[in-house]
Amino acid sequence: MNQQEFSHIARQHRDDLYRFAIRYSGDGDMAWDAVQEAMIKLWEHCEEVDRAKAKGYMIRVMYRMLVDQYRSQQRHHRILTELQGESWYSQHENFELHDTMQQALAQLPQQHRAILLMKDIEGYQYKEIAQLTGLEEMQVAGILYRARVNLKKILTDNN
Repeated sequence: MNQQEFSHIARQHRDDLYRFAIRYSGDGDMAWDAVQEAMIKLWEHCEEVDRAKAKGYMIRVMYRMLVDQYRSQQRHHRILTELQGESWYSQHENFELHDTMQQALAQLPQQHRAILLMKDIEGYQYKEIAQLTGLEEMQVAGILYRARVNLKKILTDNN
């Protein structure tokens, strides 16, 4: 697909993609961001994507992006809701715990930290992490296990 074909596809499907994203997200800005991200991904993979399947490819990219954002927002909302119900003293303890956890995570190797955060914080599945990192699922599981053991050791040594 050349630049002219890409431009034609982008103009042809832009409004349909936006309507899909606005229905799913309910937020106009987030919807336009998703459309733009899908078009960027299409351009990056234009050699691999068949022109007839370009719209489906962009919808799949947008859907995944919007699901990831929704999951992230839900986690943040749940954490904020839990914190708002607590007293100031327990909130202060949570902030101290957060600082301790950040320091412990900083001591882990970069790959261990990244996989641990993707699995335990972001909620990715082993298969998704393997695709993102270029590792096998069993390697991801092994690295995640070692990261958790190392993190536990770091946290218990500090206390």
